[in-house]
Amino acid sequence: MLNSAVANKILYFRTRGGPKHGWGNIIRLGAFAAYCRERGDKGIRFFVEGPQEVITYLSNQGFQTTNLPDDVSFEEESKALSNFPKADIFIMEMEDCNYHRQLMLKNHTNKLVVFDDLLDHQYCADIVVCGQSLPGYGNKDISSQTTEFFLGLDYFLSRPEFNPYITKNRSYSESIKNILISLGGGQYDVAHLKVARALAACTDPITPSFILGYAAQDKLKNEIRKLLPHAIIHSGVNNIEQMFWECDLAIVSGGYNKLEAAITGTPAIIIAVQWHQIPLAEEFSRESGMPYVGYMSYIHSDDIKREIERLKSQKKRREICIKSKTVIDGHGFERVYSEIFH
Repeated sequence: MLNSAVANKILYFRTRGGPKHGWGNIIRLGAFAAYCRERGDKGIRFFVEGPQEVITYLSNQGFQTTNLPDDVSFEEESKALSNFPKADIFIMEMEDCNYHRQLMLKNHTNKLVVFDDLLDHQYCADIVVCGQSLPGYGNKDISSQTTEFFLGLDYFLSRPEFNPYITKNRSYSESIKNILISLGGGQYDVAHLKVARALAACTDPITPSFILGYAAQDKLKNEIRKLLPHAIIHSGVNNIEQMFWECDLAIVSGGYNKLEAAITGTPAIIIAVQWHQIPLAEEFSRESGMPYVGYMSYIHSDDIKREIERLKSQKKRREICIKSKTVIDGHGFERVYSEIFH
């Protein structure tokens, strides 16, 4: 049954992504747009900064996509948006979602929604969603009094594909036989290589599976294979929820992946691969007990190896997962959708 509140509305998405900015925003917004489309909306368009592989990814999902120049000015962006009908709802997720960009976008929509996991701006949007735990949400105090805020892990946009794993009972292997490495689709070579070195130094037979993203990364693949000839290396995947479920341990980024591991009950080690992930990783580690080893450029492969060795204990892996699942329930998609389209 179609939701009449959504059907026939014009719905725009604004974001950027690729090797420099990562793929998290692209994949998450693509999933949310698909969720809206399933409920009857057909007037969906993406406005995106990014390389061709980003445009191809969204187009292959059946979305109309307009490629904006990198670092497009507000004036140029507004001019481009003027070529399209005014949106009923405009959803933006990107680091540069500052106050002036919000003001500009409000001229092109009846309702502006900002997804911002950092909450590091002043806001005039109609709705702001921050689905992460932060040390504080102080910028709410200096934002517009008419802006509605939905804050915390209850509003993390976990894709519907993860839903079957929320209530599944997970068993934990006595030893670690396989490890999933999912650090995001950006150029995080230093993190991947340190993980590879850590695994190469482990004496137990472990099969690692690396997910590197959609961009061509032949140099990195070759370096990983030199260290770990038996490693399985993927580009983009469409079943990461299943891969989390089937692995004994994961090594994840400090952004979305740590939360997806928690939702699937997957024991994991966190590495921050972007500056902004440092407070996100620190706060979630404090709340959940999921170990955080640090920012990718500052840690050593020995730090990663030490955590892998510590988590050989079946008891420790189980304890981490049980506690992690108490801080996030995986139903944020439905909550956010309801708040936007009620």
